Amino acid sequence: MSELPALTRREAQPYVAIATAVTMEGFDVVEPLTDEVFAWMEQHGVVRAGWPFVRIVTSDMSAELDIEVGVPVESASSTDHRFRVGAVPAGTYATLIYPAKEDHDHYQANVDIQAWAEKEHLVWDLDRSSGVDVWVGRFEFIRPDLSQDDAMVFELTYKVVDPAD
Repeated sequence: MSELPALTRREAQPYVAIATAVTMEGFDVVEPLTDEVFAWMEQHGVVRAGWPFVRIVTSDMSAELDIEVGVPVESASSTDHRFRVGAVPAGTYATLIYPAKEDHDHYQANVDIQAWAEKEHLVWDLDRSSGVDVWVGRFEFIRPDLSQDDAMVFELTYKVVDPAD
């Protein structure tokens, strides 16, 4: 069910997340961290407003990646030391919906969307002010509403530089 990438527009969306660092082999933390975020939300009466996600903050594939595992929420004003409030930034995103049966499918989806964006002459929205490339918006949403048979479906979306932003 892989679709072709497309440009989409998103409004800002608050979220609650846990930040961590992982290697490329360390993404098995996502499910337990997602469960932890949902438990915290329930305990604090925070209402979900979207699908859980992994946000890639930095992506040094040879070392650790800084990530956030979170859930969009209607609103949240404060958290504690383990959880943070953030926001999916408003703007234009290159988005790819794809099924994943194996871990390699996630890698391939990133290769595909990056190749498509290059062909379309899109520029990723990165903050380079600290000397490290920080993705302004690079998310992978888990989409059980689209999943079918034996494959989970994901929505991979990268914020692009848009002169209108």
